[in-house]
Amino acid sequence: MGGARRPRRSPPGCQRLDEKTLAAVDATTVLASANEVLTDVEAVVRNVDASALGEASGCGTWSIRDLLNHMTFENYAHAALAEGGHDMPTPDATTDYLAGDHVTSYTDSVTRVRSALAAPGLLDRTFGPQEAPGSFVVQMLVNEMLTHGWDLARATGQPTDLAPNAAAKALPAAKVFYGDHPRGATSFQPEPEAPPTATAADRLAAFLGRDPA
Repeated sequence: MGGARRPRRSPPGCQRLDEKTLAAVDATTVLASANEVLTDVEAVVRNVDASALGEASGCGTWSIRDLLNHMTFENYAHAALAEGGHDMPTPDATTDYLAGDHVTSYTDSVTRVRSALAAPGLLDRTFGPQEAPGSFVVQMLVNEMLTHGWDLARATGQPTDLAPNAAAKALPAAKVFYGDHPRGATSFQPEPEAPPTATAADRLAAFLGRDPA
């Protein structure tokens, strides 16, 4: 969640899929969480003016345009994974997905991933060499879009109270997924203290090294 990504066909995120990790995902609500996040983040993107694309995103060295391009890639990457990659090449993180209007480019990717998530039996399938369940793949999309949607909202002066129901579920899942990851320049920054008024999305962002204060 930050930094260049390589093309991939296996579920992203933590490397070990043990029982504790898999149990952190609520398979009964994860699709609803994904839809809530995609809806709220799309609203943030629609409020980003083209004149702001060159400004800093607060996510590493990325500009707002870089961040939006990465978010668009993530939608396509998760869609291709859910679909089995049968009708398009595996998305490449180095591709410029924002040719033309950035809003249309991003919303096209949302349409694609929503269609993939709506496929019958998605949660009953497994993906990649680790045989990750579909619910895990969907939760990783939730984590990506919610965290980077927060980055985008913060960078563009928009409210960060994104997808409150999904964010409340994503935080404990993220603590299981990433709790033992090192903190520092090559991973998440140290976790700052979230203020008492922090939203669930703020607290998730703080756990992942952002400063919601």
